[in-house]
Amino acid sequence: MYSFYQLALVGYIFSLVFFFINLFSAREFVRRIATFALLGSFVVHTVGFILNWAQYGHFPILGIKSSLSFVAWLLALIYLILFLRFGLTILGTFFTPLIVLLMLISRIVPGLAEPPPNVFKSFWLSLHIGLSLIGDGLLAVAFCAGIMYLVQERQIKRKKLTGILQRLPSLSFLDTLNYHALILGFMMLTLGLLTGALYAQWIKGRFWNWDPKEVWSVITWLVYAVLIHQRLTVGWRGRQAAWLSIIGFCFLLFTFLGVNYLLHSYHRFG
Repeated sequence: MYSFYQLALVGYIFSLVFFFINLFSAREFVRRIATFALLGSFVVHTVGFILNWAQYGHFPILGIKSSLSFVAWLLALIYLILFLRFGLTILGTFFTPLIVLLMLISRIVPGLAEPPPNVFKSFWLSLHIGLSLIGDGLLAVAFCAGIMYLVQERQIKRKKLTGILQRLPSLSFLDTLNYHALILGFMMLTLGLLTGALYAQWIKGRFWNWDPKEVWSVITWLVYAVLIHQRLTVGWRGRQAAWLSIIGFCFLLFTFLGVNYLLHSYHRFG
């Protein structure tokens, strides 16, 4: 199964190269190669997940390496859905770097201690991690949309909207994408926290244990809660929402990776 992930990584890198070539060459065959390479990598990646699932008897998202790989897979899926819906190849230029980065990190980070075998059979653990990772993937989309928004806005203000950046989606499209990704991602993140609390009650006898992962997860949740509150009540749009999406994603990355390797937590396998 490891070879499937390696092959998927190579395919994603190949796709990334052609997406960047597409920035300087608007030829149709370059766009097709980039998207089909990503599609092929996604299929290989999916096969790897299925084989792992069949071998171990649980969906492979319970370790840090597999979790990173799953978020990369989810980003590829979201790009393909957006491409089929809107035909915006340029989105791949911003999605694939993050996909490749996550896949590379999943290959090189040291493995952490795995939980006891009986933990793998827990429905609540799988649900908690699955919902949280789906939330992470959607919030990563909001991050990408925020980056694109700031790039596009800057070029418009400088009146340099030519060539490469002329193919970026409109500011209204990017702000809408940011908004929907934030709402859905925040919902999944919230459900992930709630199911995590239920799981903690089951194994620890308490819903809250002041574990660093729990604390930073709530901090991250609050950052996104403030952003959504400001969008819905104050009317924050555009640049403000884009910047907060980027800041929130930095908190998310620290919660996802930093806590595992820098702080002592009973979530170290997650």
